[in-house]
Amino acid sequence: MFFCSSKRRKLELVMVIVFFLCFRVKAKCSSGCDLAMASYFLVEGSNLTYISDIFGKNIPEILACNPDVKNQNTIQFGTRVNIPFSCDCLNDDFLGHTFDYTTQPGDTYKIIAQKIFANLTTADWIQRINHLNPNLVLPYTSINVTVNCSCGDESVSKDYGLFMTYPLHPEDNLSFVASESGVPKKLLQLYNPGMDFSQGSGLVFIPAKGCF
Repeated sequence: MFFCSSKRRKLELVMVIVFFLCFRVKAKCSSGCDLAMASYFLVEGSNLTYISDIFGKNIPEILACNPDVKNQNTIQFGTRVNIPFSCDCLNDDFLGHTFDYTTQPGDTYKIIAQKIFANLTTADWIQRINHLNPNLVLPYTSINVTVNCSCGDESVSKDYGLFMTYPLHPEDNLSFVASESGVPKKLLQLYNPGMDFSQGSGLVFIPAKGCF
């Protein structure tokens, strides 16, 4: 009886070690990069002060990545603002950055994802990251909002070291995004394999220019 119990414990220990080693081997990232950007689509009620508070960036940092913005008080709704942030390897599993957000009365995960963070994340992703009741968002609660990012793919090209997380909108398509970003269509497809740029939602990663 003792022999069987001891043998079983040894087997369990071996299984734990194998699981740990497999987990380490399957890690999808080992490091991030110092700078990535998010393309934030301004809706009515948004301004640079509001965006600065959400992303924890001061206005001069944001303006440095938006040379076309001549007056911080007159940014048109329906335009995009580039937000700089660090791209981290989270849990050895994926590249992203976690922002702290304090919920407000009337917030839902859908509102936080689609309106406040301008579709840079999803309601489902916020709920899974925070392990909270999806039907009950308490006001004035600190939650984590994670935005995915990219540090590039050397197998595609070594010429790009900065990437933008770009939420697709219904009016977007491959030709439009290529024209707006100045990145060739073929290169966009190589960095986003299998992505339909005309699908109207979802995230793509676009090579971008540095701003610091």
